[in-house]
Amino acid sequence: MRSLSKDKYIIAGLITLGIFLLGLFLGLAIEGKRVNYIESAGKRQNLDFSSLQLQYAFIDQLSQEKNCLAVQKTFEQNINNLESTRIRLENFDRDATLNKNELDILKNEYILAQIRYWLLAERTRELCGADVVSILYFFSDEKECPDCERQAFVLTYLKKKFEDKLLIFSFDSKFESEPMIPLLKNTYNVSSYPTIVVEGRPKKGFQDKDIILKELCSYYREKTEDCAK
Repeated sequence: MRSLSKDKYIIAGLITLGIFLLGLFLGLAIEGKRVNYIESAGKRQNLDFSSLQLQYAFIDQLSQEKNCLAVQKTFEQNINNLESTRIRLENFDRDATLNKNELDILKNEYILAQIRYWLLAERTRELCGADVVSILYFFSDEKECPDCERQAFVLTYLKKKFEDKLLIFSFDSKFESEPMIPLLKNTYNVSSYPTIVVEGRPKKGFQDKDIILKELCSYYREKTEDCAK
């Protein structure tokens, strides 16, 4: 009886170990796929941005022959790709420890990509008079910012409403290993979360849909149906 009981414990232990190892390997595989996806998207964005840089260099040289329509269409397509990557990246488990260094590097690259696109959006407006509005969104973790999830929901709703006429760039305020984060925070006096910066004007604390909508509409030359309400 004792031998039988001992065998049961050994078998149960082996089964438990097997389940643990299976879960570990599955976690590694899933995390690896996440990293590979974002890394591939990051490379694609860098290539797209290099292409846009060349287009603008060409336009600057041939200022009398600006093809703003083509540039704006290309920019809008690539900014949509950036937005899609942002959503996928933010949906990843923030508490994940597997491949954390790789994910931090990719987050760093993504932050820089956002800043480049934001500056490019400003250039688009300068050269072509694009009727777009930019929002910088500074968020933190749930403990420090219980309203950040609600704020992100509101911004996502407005993005769907205005589509390519509204550009939203979100920054993890705790990711200060990237020097641009504290620089941006100091520039716009960001000290609490959530904070949004609409066309250079910071608004601290949770901002509901109607407040942001009113602010956005004040910048658009062509008023949409939502601005007419």
